[in-house]
Amino acid sequence: MATKLVLIAYGSGLEPDVAEVIARSGASGYTRWERAAGSGRSGGTHLDTHVWPDFNHVTAVVADEAVAARIMAGVRDLRLVEGARGVKAFLLPVEEVT
Repeated sequence: MATKLVLIAYGSGLEPDVAEVIARSGASGYTRWERAAGSGRSGGTHLDTHVWPDFNHVTAVVADEAVAARIMAGVRDLRLVEGARGVKAFLLPVEEVT
């Protein structure tokens, strides 16, 4: 079974929701970056400054295809509730882990 990387970027207020998606997926671990700054087409600019307030978190999960599929489905469901501006996930192949 192939290994996948799910990279999730989301508004900081969605941390509990994203954590629940990951926990329900059966993932064995993750890495989270807090206070990520950036700009996107649908989410706007979040630089954690007075001019561009707010910030994002980014969580990475390396998992088998089944777990990755459950995470992607959970993020899709979350996007239906929160809208496209609040959360986005990217699914990528993992060539090697060392």
